[in-house]
This record gives sequence, structure tokens and C-alpha cells, in this order.
Amino acid sequence: MIASFPRVSAGVLPWRLGCDDNPEVLLVHRRKQQDWAIAKGNTQPGESARACAVRELREETGISCQLSWALPSLHYLTRSGEAKTAHFWAATPTSHTFRSDSEVDAVRWLGLAEAALTLTKPRERAVPLALAARLHSELGVPSGPRLRPVLLVRGASATPRERWAHHDATRPLTAEGERVARSLAGLASLFEVDRVLSAPSRRCVDAVVPLAERQSLSVEVSPRLTDDSPLEALDVIERARGTGSVVCTHEDVISAVLRHLMDRDRIRLHPGVGSRRGSVWVLTGDEHRYTAAHYLPMPESVAAVARQATTSVRPTRSSWGAA
Repeated sequence: MIASFPRVSAGVLPWRLGCDDNPEVLLVHRRKQQDWAIAKGNTQPGESARACAVRELREETGISCQLSWALPSLHYLTRSGEAKTAHFWAATPTSHTFRSDSEVDAVRWLGLAEAALTLTKPRERAVPLALAARLHSELGVPSGPRLRPVLLVRGASATPRERWAHHDATRPLTAEGERVARSLAGLASLFEVDRVLSAPSRRCVDAVVPLAERQSLSVEVSPRLTDDSPLEALDVIERARGTGSVVCTHEDVISAVLRHLMDRDRIRLHPGVGSRRGSVWVLTGDEHRYTAAHYLPMPESVAAVARQATTSVRPTRSSWGAA
């Protein structure tokens, strides 16, 4: 059995107002892993997570900071199967001169949406999303220029079939599914949302109602997004390219879409990629085709993965999407 999380790390996402007073966050490029990440590291004996976050940023970049809000904590398994928890905070930098070290060879200040899609590990992409929502609610700070992708959403967790005596399509969301639906509303902080479409099942519609209401939109229910008509669902998603649309549907439909993008548009996805309930695929492209797909597990979904991991006999890893 996998024990409860024995290792703790802490990280910090510094932010500032950049060009045109749009918020930017700092990402680090790690030498060994050759990836873009949030500055973080393991706590030392007797060290608090907050102190660790400040120390790691200073050691990795030479930048000092003042912590502010707590951001979503992530719970996951490492490649070796070891359980781990990572705590994150937003912070304001008190110095700005970057100094490389043996771990970090470069840093980038990026807008919130661009940062979310630049992060190599999908599980970390929920952190700038949470910061965008916090900046808006606490300070009234807009997230800056928003991208116009298609957001492909899997319906949130619903009451199990064996506990529901009525038609399968009418199963309501669980309490966790409702939390995920509220988290999904935060997508409007980073992305332009002009239209919200959903498969007819209640678990899909209810997953995107809070997002639609935030944008003063109605959820357009389409039978073309059901498991029975994947080719029609593909046509819906093709027509939505570049329109700032949210499309909520089922796992089988999402899998068919991803296979299509891999075969026709040559989008590369890492092996073993998944599509957890309430998760999002951010699909971007040009006028001719889709060019990238980024997997975005929402904060509540990440927490659910952690709860499953602590009781699982076989180690599993969080899904990886195209960077």
C-alpha cells in the first residue's frame, strides 16, 4: 500500500504588473529536466513550507519575494511512485535581478494565460488559473490579454449509476462535481468565452452552467456531442476552432477528438495521457487546423487524484499533455 504523503515541497509564483498593467508571472527553466516549471523545492528538516517557498525562489533565481495568498496545493506521485505534496503561494518580488544556478538556467515573465500553457507539467497549470481568479476577486486586476481557444471539457463527477434509479442522462453532480463546476467558471479569467455548448446529459450541462452564467451566456445543448455520434461531435469542434467556445462532452467523444487531432493535424500527445472528470483540453490553432492541445486538470480534480493515490496499490501518475 502507498502511505500518506511523506514528502513535502513548496513553491512560489511571483507576479507583477507588466506592459499595459497586465499581470505577469515568473516561470523557471530547469537545466536537468529541460522543462518550464514553478520555482519550488523540498522542505528541509524543521522548515515550514512558507519558508521553503521563499528560500527556493531565492536560491534558484536570486530573486527575493513577499508571500501573499495560498494557491492550490498539488498531491501526486513521482515517476518512482513516491507520494508527494506541493504547496504554492502567490508572491510579490522585492528584487528582480535573475541569477542562474545549477538547477535553473533561465526565467520568463509571462502573461497568465501564456504561463498556464507554457508550464510543462499539466498539474501545475491550475496554479496560474487560481492566481488569475484571486487577482480578479481580491484586487479587481484583470488577467490581461485572453486567448481564444476551444476549451474541451469532460463532464464532472455525477451520482454513481447504481445509486440512481432514473435515466442515466439525468444523474446529478456529486458535491465534488459541483466544486469542479465552480472551478471551471474561473476559466473565463484566462480565456475568451463567447459560447458554451454541451452534450445533453445533466452531468455535462451542470458542469458548465456556472461558467456560462459568469459570462451571461446560455448553455447550448447539442445532441451532436453525445457518445453515439463522435463524427458529428468532431464537426462541431472543427467549426468552433478560433471562436472562444467551451464544449462539454463525454470521455469517449474527447478521446475520438484527440485521436483525430493526432492523425490529421499531427498534434503530439505524451503516452498515457488521460481526461479526468472535470478536466479541460485547451485546443489552439490557426484558420486551417489545430496546432496544439494542452491538458488542464482543474484544482478540485487534482485533489481527487491525490485521494485515490493514497489508497491505491499500483502507483499511477498524473496525466501529461502536450507542452
